[in-house]
Amino acid sequence: MFFNELDARSIKEQVDQAQLWSAWIDADRMRRHSFMGTLDWEERNGRRYLYRRKGGTVKSFGLFGPETERARSAFQKGKEENAERLRVLSGEMDRQAAVLRAIGAGRIPVMAARILRTFATQRDRPPARVIGTNALYAFEAMAGVRFDSASTATGDIDFLIDDRNRMKLVTEEQEPIGLMSMIQKQVDRTFKSRGPRDFRLTNDKGYMVEFVRPEPRPIYRKMPGAEPLTEGDVEPAPIFGLQWLVHAPAIDVIVMDERGFPAPMRCPDPRHWAAHKLWLATREDRDPAKSLRDDKQGRLVLNLIRDRLPQFPLDEEFLAKLPGELRVMMSGKPPSGADSTSPDW
Repeated sequence: MFFNELDARSIKEQVDQAQLWSAWIDADRMRRHSFMGTLDWEERNGRRYLYRRKGGTVKSFGLFGPETERARSAFQKGKEENAERLRVLSGEMDRQAAVLRAIGAGRIPVMAARILRTFATQRDRPPARVIGTNALYAFEAMAGVRFDSASTATGDIDFLIDDRNRMKLVTEEQEPIGLMSMIQKQVDRTFKSRGPRDFRLTNDKGYMVEFVRPEPRPIYRKMPGAEPLTEGDVEPAPIFGLQWLVHAPAIDVIVMDERGFPAPMRCPDPRHWAAHKLWLATREDRDPAKSLRDDKQGRLVLNLIRDRLPQFPLDEEFLAKLPGELRVMMSGKPPSGADSTSPDW
């Protein structure tokens, strides 16, 4: 057996926590969109006006009167109700996390989860995909199982940036912010890069966050999302072999961290993730120890798909979408009319 099945209680409690997260993040997005800042009266030349202040933006809604009074009352009421909803949901998540801790149902490292939650506050879907070992937590959550700790152990989290479009990150005040500043501000201020235009952040406990992107074709091609988001920010490293993976279907899964709190993860379809791991294991320039682990993880996920995830069929339709070398690896059959020694990246 390459995994342990979760009991019905653990699955139920995880589902309940995931539902609480969905309600909380919806309320938090409403707060950010509709209730940030103030909407109140201000005097100008002896007359009262209704002004909205949000970050550095100031907007007048007009003179004191029935309509502006109603607008102010609706804003204040909505803001209070939203704050109360967030308070109640936060309390429920705290209690549910305690239950998950008590039954040992938490999984992903806390630091990784905090980073994932930080990305989630930016938009409906996380703006980057997890492509490293941490993706295993998403696959096991989908299947209701648990892998052994040796398979999931890692001291970093790897994000694939889609450089076809420029990523945009903003603060609550809607001011542009870079990846490093966002993580320092919302996760851990000790995260730092090794120097200008680095692709990696490391905190004072040695935990690393790495950002990579597909190596462009041709190599000198300028991609919209290749440059740092702000001056001095990290710069995703161009890596050979990721071009097809950035086009692969993505899945969104709520995983539980070691303390029982939810974190949304976006990662590649498990079939594509497994294929990529098996390809990495064959690379001559890959560290031998990493190659062994890549091969083990890739085969682990393939076995999981065959045993527990029938919604991801390893059929001809799937194989046809893979680059030539990966089709050979996954099916054992060379693509017709193609040189199987050359990948069609």
